[in-house]
Amino acid sequence: MPIVTVLIFYSMVLHARLALGEWPSRESLDPNEISSAYILFGFHCMLTFVSIILASLSPLAWIVLLSQTHLIPSVRDYIVRFSIFVACLSITLWMGYTDPGNYLDWFAD
Repeated sequence: MPIVTVLIFYSMVLHARLALGEWPSRESLDPNEISSAYILFGFHCMLTFVSIILASLSPLAWIVLLSQTHLIPSVRDYIVRFSIFVACLSITLWMGYTDPGNYLDWFAD
C-alpha cells in the first residue's frame, strides 16, 4: 500500500536525524554521502527508493485487478478494498504535496 511508502520514507528521515545529529535539510549531507558512512542507511535509502517506485505503480495493479473480477468474491469486497486503497493513496499524495520539513527536497537533491 502507498501508506507504507510514507512510513518507510519518514523512518529514513528519522534514521538520517540520528546519523547527522540534526534534521536533514538541503544544506546537510546528501543521502548518498550519509550512506557511504553508514551501510545500514544505504540499505534504508534503497528501500525507500524501491517503495516509491512500487507505490507509483500501484494504481496500475488496480487496473489489472479490474480485468480479474473472478478473483474477488463480491463487489462489496472490491469496493471496500478499493476505498481503502484510495484513502491510502490520498494520504500519500497529500503528504508528498505538503511535505512537512521539506524532506522530499533533501531526498531528491
